[in-house]
This record gives sequence, structure tokens and C-alpha cells, in this order.
Amino acid sequence: MDILNLTPDKGKSKKPEIERVEREKDEYKLIGRYLRKKGLRLYAYNPRNDELVECNIRKKEAVNLIPEEGKLIPVDLGLEEVTVDTRYIHFEALNQKNAEKRIRRWKEGKIKDLCNLREYKPEDIKLF
Repeated sequence: MDILNLTPDKGKSKKPEIERVEREKDEYKLIGRYLRKKGLRLYAYNPRNDELVECNIRKKEAVNLIPEEGKLIPVDLGLEEVTVDTRYIHFEALNQKNAEKRIRRWKEGKIKDLCNLREYKPEDIKLF
């Protein structure tokens, strides 16, 4: 008599297990943070296919409450996020024409690195 139902189901998967696996597939990993310049667009270049794509940047809703004179004042952080493909080289340019010009100069060897993004380092930022 099997009171606790300890016999394994052979070949059968339960619905909660399937749902858990599906949720794990949707997880994303934070690769890095970069500081961007205002007015420039983010482009991705695939050197294998010689393909240039403009990245779709999403505005992340984030508000920080700062206490000031006994009141909490909301300040928009203005965070942006983008999903990137690691096969591409990401860089900033003013428009499509300038992005193509930057790629051409990189191929000719006039600039050593195509990526012109600055890494975010909170210890380097000094407020006072």
C-alpha cells in the first residue's frame, strides 16, 4: 500500500514542472552598465555579416524619492535599458550616416576600437 505516493511517474511530467521550466527560459542577465551621451543613438554592428542595426532602447520607469525640507520630492532617474546580442559590437553615433562612417574608419584602421561606450563605475563619480 502506497500511502505517500512515492512511486515515480515514468514519462509523465506534471504541469507545475513545465511552467517552472518556461519561467527559467525568460531570465535575463545583466551584462554591464554603460554611460551614454545625450543626443546619440545606439548602434550594433555584426562584423561577420557586415550588418548595421539601430538598437531599440526602452525607457525604464524609475523614481527616486529625495527628502528635502521635511518632504519627499520625486526625482526621475531616467534609466534606459536595451537587450543586446553578444555577437554584435555596440557603439554610439549621431545618425546612420555617421555610424557607417565610423565603421569604415574602423575597418581602415584609423580608429582602434569601434565601441565608444564608457563603463559605469560608481566609485569614479564624485559629487563634491
